[in-house]
Amino acid sequence: MTTTFDAFGKDPALLEALAPRLDALLDQWFRVALEGAEHLPAGGRALLVANHGGALPWDAVVLIAALARAGRQVRPLVEDGVMTAPFLGTFLNRVGCVRASQDNATRLLDRGEACLVFPEGMLGLAKTWRRRHQLQRFGRGGFVRLALRTDTPLLPVAVVGAEETAPLLGRIEALGRLFADGLPYLPITPTFPWLGPLGLLPLPARWHIRIGAPIDARAVVRDEGDAVAVNDLAGVVRDRIQRDVVDLVARRGSAWW
Repeated sequence: MTTTFDAFGKDPALLEALAPRLDALLDQWFRVALEGAEHLPAGGRALLVANHGGALPWDAVVLIAALARAGRQVRPLVEDGVMTAPFLGTFLNRVGCVRASQDNATRLLDRGEACLVFPEGMLGLAKTWRRRHQLQRFGRGGFVRLALRTDTPLLPVAVVGAEETAPLLGRIEALGRLFADGLPYLPITPTFPWLGPLGLLPLPARWHIRIGAPIDARAVVRDEGDAVAVNDLAGVVRDRIQRDVVDLVARRGSAWW
C-alpha cells in the first residue's frame, strides 16, 4: 500500500482512518460544542487566529477534527518546540499540522488553504494552571502582516477546554532539550511524568469553541509598514478572543460535568 503525503507531510489516509476515533473523542470524551461555524468560508484562503493552552497541543488536534466536521480542513501552524518533539511532532505533521513560519503560512494560503495560527506560541502552552484562560501577548503582529500581504480574512477563534484537558502544573526546564531541539521545558501535569507515557492521555474536559466574524485587515491597516496600526489590530483580535474565552468559561460552568 502506497502512502501519499502532501507537500507539508499531511497523510489523508491516516486522517480518514482516525476519523471514527476522533469523532468519539470529540463527542464522548471532550463533548465539544462549536459556535460560529457559519463564519467559516466554504473555500479559499482564511486565517484563523486562536488562543493556545494546555501542556500538550490538544487544541490543534481538536480544531482539525471539529472544523473538518463543520466542512473545512484547516492547517494549524505549530511552534518548533512541539513539532520537533519525538513521535508527537511526526503525528501532528501527519494529521495536518505544519511548522510555524511566515513562509509555510504564505505557501499554504497561496494554495487556497485555511491556516490556523496560535500567536501566543510557547507562551500559551507554558501557562500554568493558575493562569489558565489568560491570553498572553500576541507576538509582534506577524499574523496581521501575513493577512495583509496575502489579502486573507482573519477569523478570531476562542477555545476553552485545552487547559483542563492537559493542566500544566509546572515545568522542568533543564530536561526539555534532552527530548527535542527547541523544547524549552518538560511539562509537569497531574499525571505526567508520574504515570509515564500514560500520563500524556487527555483528561475528559468539556470543550467550547467559538469562531468569530471575519475581519478584513486591509480595511483597518492601510500600510503593512505601520507597526503601530499592525500591533493595534493584533491587540483588537486578542481582546476579542479573550472576551469570548471569558464568556465561554462562564457559560460552560463545570469543566467536567
